[in-house]
Amino acid sequence: MIAFILITTKNGKEKETAKTLRKIPEVKEAYILYGDYDVIAKVEVENLQRLNELRNEILKENKGILYTETLICAR
Repeated sequence: MIAFILITTKNGKEKETAKTLRKIPEVKEAYILYGDYDVIAKVEVENLQRLNELRNEILKENKGILYTETLICAR
């Protein structure tokens, strides 16, 4: 399953957040954005349960994250 996680961070935390995300094996890509969101991460997981666990891990480990929105890709 492929999903994109859109992330809003505290001011100045976008680079740190993207760098931290790139270290997670399920995160295949992470980019800093200009616009309504600060970072986008492409993730690949086995199932919806793992996606939820991963999102919770990301939120716990990154204190600079204010908000996330997860988009699950349909094939």
